[in-house]
Amino acid sequence: MQTLVYENYNKFISATDTIRTMKHDFKRMEDEMESLAENMEAIRDFSDKINDTLADKRQKIKKLSGVHGMLKKLQFLFELPSRLKKCMEMGANSQAVRYYCRASGVLNHFQHMPSFHGIQEDCEKIVGELRVKLRQQLLDESATSSQLSECVDLLLQLKEPAEDLCNQFLTRSKQKLIAELEKLSDGVQVESDFADILQYIDCGCNGFLSNLSLVIVSFQDLFLKPTASGSHDTEIIRVAKPKLAEFVDSLLTPYLECVKRHLVAEAKSKETSVLVRAIDRLHKRLQ
Repeated sequence: MQTLVYENYNKFISATDTIRTMKHDFKRMEDEMESLAENMEAIRDFSDKINDTLADKRQKIKKLSGVHGMLKKLQFLFELPSRLKKCMEMGANSQAVRYYCRASGVLNHFQHMPSFHGIQEDCEKIVGELRVKLRQQLLDESATSSQLSECVDLLLQLKEPAEDLCNQFLTRSKQKLIAELEKLSDGVQVESDFADILQYIDCGCNGFLSNLSLVIVSFQDLFLKPTASGSHDTEIIRVAKPKLAEFVDSLLTPYLECVKRHLVAEAKSKETSVLVRAIDRLHKRLQ
């Protein structure tokens, strides 16, 4: 036992010193924690005094901020007619519609007040001109599919009759697609423009069918998609769905008849493998 104690004497001394140092460090840590707690309490008291001092000013600032926001809204309303005119001059139709839709609810609500009633009358006059302009663009034969979609979308936002716009959109789109279909149906044109049945099918798929698909997608976005609130206009959907089905059938049926006639004519002079490839391409595109 004496030998064990003798051999580990230095370790016992080191352990004793370590314990003494730890007790000293813990005592210092306790003192620092008490000092920190006192400082935190002083900071909290000082913060409470600042909050009490600034409470009145904070309420005044909040009130002034609300007044400032209201003044900005009023300024927007009073400047709305000039904003709409500027948009019309720049051709920024979508921006004009956004401005008007943003303010129309407020103007309708306060139209009994003379100042707001005058602003509303000026805005309605300008928006009436915008409606006429959009209607003219809708009838423009040189307008692209995207331009037609934009016109219809803006007119819908301006609360124009959806069924009427639905009919006009399909009529204008059908005119363009019929022109493409006539080119595919023309036997002389087919012989001169298309080297073989594969090129003919590719032309129909990449041209006529692609544009038909674009019209369908645009129509669905315009008339069949949910509103901003997530709801659907059941009356528009009830009217629009049959019109779209009739529109697609009136174009797809003659297109398939045209392809069938061309395949029959080509079957006399082309290899069966080429015809099978052509039919396979058409089938994949129609899926």
